[in-house]
Amino acid sequence: MLVAAGCWGSKWANAPGRIEKMEGRQLEMKDTLYSISGAVRENESLLRGLHAQTGSQAAELVERLSTLASELEITLRRLQTGTARVSQDSVAGPDARVIYEEAYLQFQQGNYGTASAGFEELLTLYPESSLADDAMYFMALSHEADGQHHRAIENLVTLYHLYPGSEKAPAAVARAARIYADHSALRDAERLWELLLERYPESDEAALRRESTQ
Repeated sequence: MLVAAGCWGSKWANAPGRIEKMEGRQLEMKDTLYSISGAVRENESLLRGLHAQTGSQAAELVERLSTLASELEITLRRLQTGTARVSQDSVAGPDARVIYEEAYLQFQQGNYGTASAGFEELLTLYPESSLADDAMYFMALSHEADGQHHRAIENLVTLYHLYPGSEKAPAAVARAARIYADHSALRDAERLWELLLERYPESDEAALRRESTQ
């Protein structure tokens, strides 16, 4: 009984540390949820701008974006059981490389639907691949080329949140800002330009932005 009591005592002695870690993790996930929820609101602002321009044709876009926003929120809730940002490995792996190269070839040939499906497959199967950020970026460009601007923005903003240290992150933020600007969602565009200058002041994209506003 003394031995058992000692074991239980040891477990309870370590409990405060474990609880603190759990609380810290929950706070981190909550911050991430708020950040990406902002992306959902940005998409909604883009929707309003598009609706003003396209009139009745935006009805289908309204329904699609609403569905995507719900799916994003579900994904965010699932993220609460894991890490907020994805840690990438140092190598792509042969299978991930094959999928990426085939998808990129389709992208170059203008087969954007096939390309985006390939990039999405890589992200689903190998989310920690060193090619994952590139795949998400070119998936966004594929959607943009297909006229699915709301999906492109979703991919670009998600890339920034999941892979903030990626070389593609500044380009993703800048690209999303340009799409907003092209659809007259100037407030949302400006918010992303400010984010770019704050988080990636030394990037080429930030330099170009400063030059354009001088």
